[in-house]
Amino acid sequence: MEEAWIGIDLGTSSVKCLALSAAGLVLASSQHHYSITRPQPGWAEQDPHDWWHAVCAATTSLMETLGGRYAVQGIGLSGQMHGLVLVDAKHQVVRPAIIWSDARGEREVQQWRDSIGDDEIEAIAGFRSASGMAGISLAWLRKNEAETLVGADVAMQPKDYVRLRLTDRAGVDPTDAGASLLFDLDAMAPSPALVEAAGIAQSLIPPLVPTLGVAGFLTKNAALETGLPEATVVAGGGSDQSMTALGLGLRTPDRAAISLSSGGTAIVPLPPHETVPRGYHRLQAAYLGCRLAMGVVLAAGLATDWLAQTVGQPTQELLDEAADAQMDEGLMALPDLGGTRTPQADSNSQGAFAGIGFHHRSPHLMRALVESVAVSLTDALAAMQTLDSVPREIVISGGGARYTVWRQAVADAAGVPVIQSSDSEHAALGAALAGATATGTEIHFDPQSRIRGTTEPNLESAARLLRVRDRRAALLAACIPSTPDRSQVT
Repeated sequence: MEEAWIGIDLGTSSVKCLALSAAGLVLASSQHHYSITRPQPGWAEQDPHDWWHAVCAATTSLMETLGGRYAVQGIGLSGQMHGLVLVDAKHQVVRPAIIWSDARGEREVQQWRDSIGDDEIEAIAGFRSASGMAGISLAWLRKNEAETLVGADVAMQPKDYVRLRLTDRAGVDPTDAGASLLFDLDAMAPSPALVEAAGIAQSLIPPLVPTLGVAGFLTKNAALETGLPEATVVAGGGSDQSMTALGLGLRTPDRAAISLSSGGTAIVPLPPHETVPRGYHRLQAAYLGCRLAMGVVLAAGLATDWLAQTVGQPTQELLDEAADAQMDEGLMALPDLGGTRTPQADSNSQGAFAGIGFHHRSPHLMRALVESVAVSLTDALAAMQTLDSVPREIVISGGGARYTVWRQAVADAAGVPVIQSSDSEHAALGAALAGATATGTEIHFDPQSRIRGTTEPNLESAARLLRVRDRRAALLAACIPSTPDRSQVT
């Protein structure tokens, strides 16, 4: 019987699973959705039980598709970054998870900046303080829900909760540790200064588990619920960005990646001993000793979904129409509906459209929004590169990669070719590769050959976006109003 490895990617809006063969073929895939709840303005929460039910539904569907023809050898995990899941001593969820897009912690962010300083926080963790990160969420809970922390035994990241349900063992892997805003990235250990700022005992932080190593084995109960074989090896897995980089084969700085899902990220491997420009993220890659530089737009797919819902059209239909929209230099947008993360972390920043005329229709607005995300992400790549690390191509991933308008906008904004991979779910693919590595198996995998197509820059559109860039700074400055503090409970 042929062997297979399972990758599970816990995203913001859905879980995606795939099965990978030793020959590097994706044998089957599945997906199951869940929702975000917003009990207060600016809040963003999810129920970890919904994640688990979605994982069970997706893996059961996957195994049904495989039909008993493959022997599952290992499981790897990927997941949304920064969020906070609290469980008690019996591994029961204490409260809904506070996820990465939550904006309630702005007051705590300012307290961290005043007491520690953004530059020092960034030097320790690789990230600046921002609402939605686990350390900030813990500080908010300490002040506003102290009783919640009394009952908590372990604080973990979202995908670590899935691993807990699979193996009954708690842990955090190095790629998610720094992103929690609780760890010293260089020492790869909890930071006393950050733990103290969060107002928690260090005992709340679970032990480190290896990203590409064995973190546990599938329990009998988890096997019954997921349809996966009992005692299967479960790798530690990693953050969605590190697993995406693994699935895309990002090992050298001449190849960068832009991922377009709920949010948008720009990632480039860091040369040895290279620093990251102020305000951008530095995170651990899947391979120890390797680092990634990352820029973030908080709302990419979230922004396009919002616009489509607002005008009453399906997102896919509006994105397809936007590809043919004839753009002028007057119309531009900012996608920062939920604030900004890099190079400035500010949950009070807002989105905007400017230069709207009677001749503009919803496809023009959608294309302006898409181009704005593309400009922000390619600006991040430009800021993070050095003379020795200029990307010659960008590989695009995530749900947005399916759409012509996204691929063309990124190529136009970057001025370099955009590669569309023949794979579609790179985080789940990276997770499956992690599962294989944990079992000591080398998958025949050449990401450079897994190409569906290439999009070249349109010179006219690229020139237009260069001119639009000159006006964005003024619009951006105008969209940082004196807004009510979203950290207040009302």
